[in-house]
Amino acid sequence: MLNSIFHNLAVQQIQVAKGSNKKQRNPLMHEFYQRKLAEGKTKKQALICVMRRLVNIIYSMMKNKTEYRAATPLTERQAG
Repeated sequence: MLNSIFHNLAVQQIQVAKGSNKKQRNPLMHEFYQRKLAEGKTKKQALICVMRRLVNIIYSMMKNKTEYRAATPLTERQAG
């Protein structure tokens, strides 16, 4: 049952809105999913990677008793 919950959550995180705006529900997770596809993983394998990342995030939040803080992508100045 827990696997099913994480599967549904992962699918929601990588969804893209229909219509003309094509807005992503969670741009960071969608980019992670697309990166896994680009690495040669199948859609199912990439979705499992997203599920695993969600498990790690939720476990860390519970362990450290913290709220969710979305990671911000590094700017060129920070990366260099």
